[in-house]
Amino acid sequence: MTIKAFDPKAIIFREGDAGDAAYIIQSGAVEILKHADHGEVQLAVLEAGDVLGEMALFEPKNSRSATARALTPVSLEIIEDTRFRQLSAECPPQMLQIIQSMLTRLRDTNQRLASKERATVILDAKIEQITIAPNGAGCHFEALTVKLANLPFLIGGYPQSEDPPKRNHLDIPCDGPPLMVSQLHAKIERHDDGVFFVDQGSRFCSIVNGKVIGRGKASEKAPLQLGENKITLGDHTSAYKLIITCE
Repeated sequence: MTIKAFDPKAIIFREGDAGDAAYIIQSGAVEILKHADHGEVQLAVLEAGDVLGEMALFEPKNSRSATARALTPVSLEIIEDTRFRQLSAECPPQMLQIIQSMLTRLRDTNQRLASKERATVILDAKIEQITIAPNGAGCHFEALTVKLANLPFLIGGYPQSEDPPKRNHLDIPCDGPPLMVSQLHAKIERHDDGVFFVDQGSRFCSIVNGKVIGRGKASEKAPLQLGENKITLGDHTSAYKLIITCE
């Protein structure tokens, strides 16, 4: 038996991630979140004895359909794919087919709920501050913390051969031209329904928790979740990556 512990607000898995394990809650509470156009919708709160992430075992080629985040200190038993296949070999094929059908219907229901329900999780009243830190060797700056009241926070780039222009709150030296991080690339701002990362029309767009935003895309902004958010300034080839932690 493999047991793993998570602190409050820790992401257990994120919507869109590849999945190869399910989890049985031994203690604590976990919230299940679904991304919608208006923010993150809380689909359920699971407690001791409940199972999460089980769809990944039945649909290994599909990505996680929702995000799981610890609400309290959580202890989880991990059921990995190899162990699940051993257990399923003992199950009648007809029963596995019924379970598969039930999970498919549940996935469809969750998607419909997320598109209709009011966002209940990403409210700026729950976020007091954000911490911005480099994620990898591409960005060179010291991590910094910004209070919610001090938003918006502006982010841009400049050629490494030049002095920092002090154009934004955070100016990142870049290779180029062309600059992967545009001079006025993005901003973090507070809206009535949450805190958002907004692409300001950058040349190469931005990626927020796997979602591409910016000029020519479906949206120019994406909500920031409580906990860690993975940001790429530029396209998928960009080395300029951030971790934005909302607390």
